[in-house]
Amino acid sequence: MKEPDGQASQIGRYGGYGITLGLSIALFAWLGLQLDSRMGTKPLFVLLGTFLGFGGGFYRMYRDLVTKPSRDAQAEDEQGA
Repeated sequence: MKEPDGQASQIGRYGGYGITLGLSIALFAWLGLQLDSRMGTKPLFVLLGTFLGFGGGFYRMYRDLVTKPSRDAQAEDEQGA
């Protein structure tokens, strides 16, 4: 089945990446805040959680936007050859 090529489809696709990135940062920062409140290490785990959430969200976005299309193109080249 062919994917729709409209502008709304593109907005939804890239908007989803933004939401995923934002939610992963917020979730890991919240987990860091919970750890900090239990251990008494105020900004340490919030900062680590924020960076970890950003790294994980960015990796997911990078993998979907850069790595997967290049693998798909390589598979098409192998099938066509």
